[in-house]
Amino acid sequence: MCNTTAKQTEHENANMTHYTQYVRYHVDLLKKFKAANATQSPFNGEDIGDQLSESDEEFINTYTQLCDATHYNESLYEQGQWMIGRIISTYSHLTPELPRDLLWFFGGDCLHYMPDEEIAFYQQLDELRFTAEEADKPFDYPAAKDSLLKAH
Repeated sequence: MCNTTAKQTEHENANMTHYTQYVRYHVDLLKKFKAANATQSPFNGEDIGDQLSESDEEFINTYTQLCDATHYNESLYEQGQWMIGRIISTYSHLTPELPRDLLWFFGGDCLHYMPDEEIAFYQQLDELRFTAEEADKPFDYPAAKDSLLKAH
């Protein structure tokens, strides 16, 4: 009985590690996106009259909260969807630099900005990740993505 419980805990820990790595990968993308656009509005803290609007401040606060999160819950995914929508609709000058992975990661309304072929690609990538989780095998998300891209 103790052996079964230990194996179950080990399996849950391995799955959490996969999830943690998956979240960390996407949070790193958020941070890199922000750093790459640090001189652009709204990240540079400037707006008309050199003051951020309340809307820009809300965007920056949400973005910061998403970058600082170590575990994502439904509320954070919804905030991420809102943030991605804001980038596309309000800060369209940033859209070309937006990693496509983030559209898939946050899901929901973000999927409207992805063609069917791209959605199918990310579904395949998730299937590979889930298969590795179920087999308690390590999964390198960036390497798997690169490998899958080469196969297409």
